[in-house]
Amino acid sequence: MSQQEPNPQLIHNALRLLPSATFVLTCAHDKFRDGILTNWVQQCSTEPPMLIVAIPKGQQIEPLLRDARAFALCLVPPNDRRAKRLFSKVHERDEDPFLAIPTMEARTGMPILPESRLWFDCKLEGHLSPEADCRLYLGRVVASFIAPKLQPAELVDKPSVHKRVVRVTTTTVQGRK
Repeated sequence: MSQQEPNPQLIHNALRLLPSATFVLTCAHDKFRDGILTNWVQQCSTEPPMLIVAIPKGQQIEPLLRDARAFALCLVPPNDRRAKRLFSKVHERDEDPFLAIPTMEARTGMPILPESRLWFDCKLEGHLSPEADCRLYLGRVVASFIAPKLQPAELVDKPSVHKRVVRVTTTTVQGRK
């Protein structure tokens, strides 16, 4: 196989095929609470159970995460306009985006969106700051919730129109004796 120049568009197209879901990462410390939308959540360990979350660098929630040493991830439908309105905009540090909605409290004290059909409560184990546009936060899952009859299709965002979906089919060939 010959060495080819990397094709950035091909790389981005391939990355878009990875499953993703929309989560609100929530955090609280002292009198402050905040949340941010993210689609970049991945399991990275089973024992202990751990997740890694990527959020863009420079977000005002980052000092809160490091002070609280915990966070929660609440799954929201990809078309949830309220979540987008409350958690995708920049606001002042002392503004509480949760004032407009009721919340529950996770074991670690993090806010949980009650309509979330899946959530994880995590203790922050560390963070990484690679030469990239996002910082990675590693969380050990200490509690979680799954709504009854949650369907796998509810977890994954549908590819958008500009994303190309590749379907792979396989054929099983039985050997002869």
